[in-house]
This record gives sequence, C-alpha cells and structure tokens, in this order.
Amino acid sequence: MSKEDLRDLLYKKASKEQDDYVEHLKTLSPQEIIDKAYEKVMRDDILMTFENDYMSEYLSDKQVKELLKLDYPLSACYEEWMDTDCSHMEMLRDTIDSFSQRLVDEREAEKNKKRQEPER
Repeated sequence: MSKEDLRDLLYKKASKEQDDYVEHLKTLSPQEIIDKAYEKVMRDDILMTFENDYMSEYLSDKQVKELLKLDYPLSACYEEWMDTDCSHMEMLRDTIDSFSQRLVDEREAEKNKKRQEPER
C-alpha cells in the first residue's frame, strides 16, 4: 500500500469515528453536549492533523500503520492529549498578552503622533 493510501485510510477511519461521535452527541442532553464541547473541538483538530497535507510532514509510515491498528485512533490520540502537560490556556494567555500589548503600543503611537503634529 502506498504512503498516500495509508494516510488516506487513517483519515477515513478517524473521520468515520468522528462522525459517529457527533451522532452520539446528538442523543445527549444539551448540558451533556456542552460538557463535551472541548472534547469535540479537540477531536476535530486531531482529525485535521490526519489530513494528508499535515500528516505527510510529521508521521512516518510506521507511525501511520500503528495508528491504523487501533480500533479508535482518534479517541486514543485525544486521550493521549488529555494526559499531556500542554495547555491551550498558556497559548491563549500569550496571544491575549501580545494582542493587548499591540493595542497599547498602537494607542501610544497615535497619541505621540497627535502631539507631534503642528497646530493649525
């Protein structure tokens, strides 16, 4: 089986798994769906990384084959993610800090520009 075929097979398997998961979510109460929102979003992101363009950059054929052996590769990757020390919160804080600092810098630059303009 070609490299592309392997990756396509993994994507299709994970995509079907996600479709089934979404169908399951539809059977839950609104509160249960809200409680599972993070999991759904993260699983969507993981699925996106299984697309051929992304996967060919970082997963070897051996890695793809091992993932294919799993009954639920998407769920397994999500569980692994949940066991890591990585946090979206740190990335969010960094983004908000950078953005708000840029706003401060732009506002100060505007004020300085107005002060430097000659009176008419």
